[in-house]
Amino acid sequence: MSQVLNDLAQEWREHYIKLTDTVGTSNLLDPKLVTLIHLIIDVTATHLYAPGVQKNIQEALKIGLSRSEIMEVFKLASIVGIHACALGVPLLEAELDKLNLKNQDDSEPVDTPVCDELRAEGSFNPLWATLYRWEPAYLEDFLKMAMQVWRNNILPPLWVEFLCIAGDATITHMWAAGTQRHMQAALALGATKAQIMEVLKILSLQGMEAFEVGIPILAQALETSIDHS
Repeated sequence: MSQVLNDLAQEWREHYIKLTDTVGTSNLLDPKLVTLIHLIIDVTATHLYAPGVQKNIQEALKIGLSRSEIMEVFKLASIVGIHACALGVPLLEAELDKLNLKNQDDSEPVDTPVCDELRAEGSFNPLWATLYRWEPAYLEDFLKMAMQVWRNNILPPLWVEFLCIAGDATITHMWAAGTQRHMQAALALGATKAQIMEVLKILSLQGMEAFEVGIPILAQALETSIDHS
């Protein structure tokens, strides 16, 4: 890839190398965390970039991350699915309200100890309020699964928040509400502005994967074109 990029866009390649060599290589973030950030970018459902997932898993194992630690990233990446409800349910509620149908399908009360605990802690997401009223059992089951990542201490709590920022702010997702909530949580845990900025700068390089995908295809097409000329 590098030679083709050098041949076709040498000046661009020089800027590319400068960016990729400096972002994520400072002492602001643990190198293991940086690798996990790269991994969650590629494995999240909004991207699913298999070559990047493979490369970052190999790097994670090489630098001493465990299978359990890598699995935590997969778990965090999977729970972004709740954003479909966090986004869609309030919109559905608004449309039903216009038709005076808003409260027809409220669910019967059920025991929701996880939701209750989050409310008591002040960490219950207000975007879940209507989902809780309509589908409390579903939300309880989802959060029972999701909250394990915060409670099993496989990854440091601050790392979990950094990874959530990465998953929410990635350029293929850009979930503003979640990004803000996890920034607030990270700052409460002692994160600095510089550390969060470093996470965002790592995310900004996701666009460079256009070259990882495109350059080999372009190189092959150029070779085919030469062969047939």
